[in-house]
Parts: sequence; structure tokens; C-alpha cells
Amino acid sequence: MARLVLLDKKNRVCGDTAAFSPRCSYAWAYASTCCKPDIKGLAPIAARLLDESLGKTCRAYKFSTFESNGGSDGYFVFDCDCYQAAPADLGDPAATAAVMMSCLYVGYVRRDH
Repeated sequence: MARLVLLDKKNRVCGDTAAFSPRCSYAWAYASTCCKPDIKGLAPIAARLLDESLGKTCRAYKFSTFESNGGSDGYFVFDCDCYQAAPADLGDPAATAAVMMSCLYVGYVRRDH
């Protein structure tokens, strides 16, 4: 199963698909195992599920391999299949450093409100 970690524009870990709430876990498990496992398709799903778990709604999500312009709202996406343990405290700066050093940056998901 694919594992993505999402960081916000302030470089804080916002979500880890390995730690989604039970409400989201079925949708993520289905998307990451039954669908073609490509990051371009999975990253917007991960961002949508993260936002839903936080009570946020957005009109659309769009993935790009590079960060969008500086004024856009969204998430930096890291492929963390190689990173074994989920950071205990997602807001801890050490979690961000661990993700940035141990995972592969794959792109950016822009959130359109």
C-alpha cells in the first residue's frame, strides 16, 4: 500500500496516510491498492481525505510535480514507503526533518476553494 505524507506551506507535517482516521482508512486502502498506484492520482485523494478528516472542504485538488505559485493553498507531497514509523507528533519540527530527509518529494497538491 502506498504511503504519502503531506506537509503544509509552513513545512509542518499535516497528515500521514498511514495514520488516517478509521473513517478515511477504507477509502485510502481501496484507492492505494485497487487503483493504479500512481502518485499523480493518489496525492489528490490523500489531500481530500486529510481535509475531510479535519472538517475542511475544497472544490478541487490538482497535483503537479513542482510547487505551484507561492500564493496557492495546498500540500507538499512526500512518498514515504521507505520511512518505517509514523512520526509520533505530527506538529513536531523533528517529524518534518525526518520526512524531508527519509522520504522522496514527489510534488504538490493545490487546493482550490
